[in-house]
This record gives sequence, structure tokens and C-alpha cells, in this order.
Amino acid sequence: MKFLPVFLLATAGVAFGKGNSTSTKSQCKQVEKLTELVNLAANATRLDDKTDGNTTKASAIQAKASSAAATLQTLEANSTLMAACNQIFAVQDMEDSCSQMASLEKATALAANQTLLDAKFGNDTAKADKLKAKAAAGATELATLQGNATLTQFCAALDDAETCDTMAKLQKQVDKAANATALDAKFDGNSTKVAAFQAKASKAAAKLAVMTSNSTLVNLCAASGSGTQASTDSTTSGSASSSSSSAASGAEGISPWRLGPMISFLAVAMGAICFL
Repeated sequence: MKFLPVFLLATAGVAFGKGNSTSTKSQCKQVEKLTELVNLAANATRLDDKTDGNTTKASAIQAKASSAAATLQTLEANSTLMAACNQIFAVQDMEDSCSQMASLEKATALAANQTLLDAKFGNDTAKADKLKAKAAAGATELATLQGNATLTQFCAALDDAETCDTMAKLQKQVDKAANATALDAKFDGNSTKVAAFQAKASKAAAKLAVMTSNSTLVNLCAASGSGTQASTDSTTSGSASSSSSSAASGAEGISPWRLGPMISFLAVAMGAICFL
């Protein structure tokens, strides 16, 4: 389970102080790791599967888990730490659920489109039928996930946050390509490298233009009060310059931070549900 970016962890209601944020997060990782080890050692079926029936390996894991249990108990006794960890774990679980829902939705859509199935599997009926069976088996789980309003809102906000982050990166690339002086310094006056960078930025500008045509998304991404954009050099030559000005017109101050309040509410709400 990967950790979400820092801004998502912060908006999940976990207020880490400057001096102990890394320590807190590392301790939560330790709690997660130790819990998994202890649970594995206590589950004979999983342990047998993990060790392929090797009793020596199983005994080694159980011995390690026995030692880990004491450390875990000490960590879990810290109510402040566990309150922070539980919210982090709730966000992680929600992210995993978002990924699972997206995967099931993709499989369901593909299973319902025979043309795409034939193209994907080269008219291999056996493979197509296997995917259809997988989609059918996941139908109940998908319906449950889609029926969770808190989860679907969180997933939508997460998608928006990722889109805003992408837009910010594209904007940064476009702005760099529009600054002839900076490019000349970056590539030591090598016109071939400058042209290659501008060509790449031109493609980025095209993507950005499509994204910024969505005014709702742009407004969502815009940081309140920022409204400023890195200035561009009007003397820059090439397509990247003209593309950047059109793409940038609706993308001033792109930033994912505006999503904080929405994700904060959703994460905390889900955290409360998970630990009732």
C-alpha cells in the first residue's frame, strides 16, 4: 500500500508537527509492518502458503512475530500515535478501493465491448471468456464500491488532485520553453537541444490546452489568492511559445492545494466510518 502525497496526508486530518512528521509516519509504517507480520504468524493457512509448507521457515517467522508483538504492543499503547496512524491507514484503504473500483470498471466495460475484446485478445475466445468471467465475478464488489457515496466522492477528488498535479507540471514545462534566456543557459547555447526541448513542450502545451478548456477543473485547481503565472518571454521562437500562451490563458496559478478541504472532509469521514 503506497502512501499518498504529503498534501493528502495533511488534509486527512493528521496534523504532524515540523519536528516529528517523519518520525510519526515512519512509526505508522512500522505499526503496519509489524501488524502484518503478527497476523501472518497467527494464520496457519497463510503461513503454510507463504512458506510452501516449510516448517523451519514457518517457525522462524513465528519467532520473529513473537518478538515483534511486544514492540507492536508498545506502539499501540500510544493513543496519539494510533489516532494519526488510523487516519493514514483509512486514506490508504480508500486509495486501494479507488484503484480496485477503477480496475473492475475497466474490466466490465471491456467485457461488454466485443470489438475491443477481439482487438485486445486477437479473437482468442478463451482469453475473452476468462475476462468476462472475471468481470462477472467482480460485479457484486463493484456495485458495493460504487454504492459507497463517501468513497466515490473521495476517488473523484483524488482523480482531480492528480489531474491538477499533471496540469501544474505541464504548465511548468511550457513556461520553461517560453523563456529563451533560461533555455540558452540550460543547454549552453546548443540550439539542437533547445529545439528538442521546445518540441516536447509544444506537445505538453497541446495537452494543457485541452485540460484548461474545462473551466470547472481550472477553477478547482486554482490556488485561492495566487492568480499569478510565471512570465513568458515574448521573443521565444518556435511553436512552443505560441502554444504556451494559448494554453496558459486559462491555467493561471494551477495548484492541487485547493482540493484540500474536500479531501480532508472525505478522508476524516471515511476514517470515522472505518473505525466505528
